[in-house]
Amino acid sequence: MNTRLIATYTERLLEVQREFLLYEDRVVVRACWYLTRRYEHVVPLVQLKGDMEQLTIRYRIHRYAGWVLAIGALLFSMIYYNNRGGPLGIFGWAALGVLVVGALGTALTYRNRRIRFVRFLTRSGRAGLDIGCAGNRVEEFEAFVANVRRQIAKA
Repeated sequence: MNTRLIATYTERLLEVQREFLLYEDRVVVRACWYLTRRYEHVVPLVQLKGDMEQLTIRYRIHRYAGWVLAIGALLFSMIYYNNRGGPLGIFGWAALGVLVVGALGTALTYRNRRIRFVRFLTRSGRAGLDIGCAGNRVEEFEAFVANVRRQIAKA
């Protein structure tokens, strides 16, 4: 096993952060879910083909946050209308809380509402390594993908 580190890339989403460490003969993927578990996986480069697929997915947490925002706004408006300007009560404040949680979720995930992924296939044709463009800069993502392709060609 070669220990020379060539490049790193960090992918940050709301619930998980993945760090990709590219070595001469492998890619080490370290994932850390928010407040729960850690995971590490090693992908040998000799198992991967140099060609890749590009996928764009919709970030499901952003979609769910939008629904929570809409439901909270609907409930709050119904309760406010029924109270005719009187005190909101516990259900009104709960609906307002749902609205605020939905708005925060939408705001926190807005930047990653659509995520571009690059998938490297194994020699048998199955998915071997997925890297998402959810880091700080697109240039870092593209440079890391180019480094991975170069190392796969060498392996």
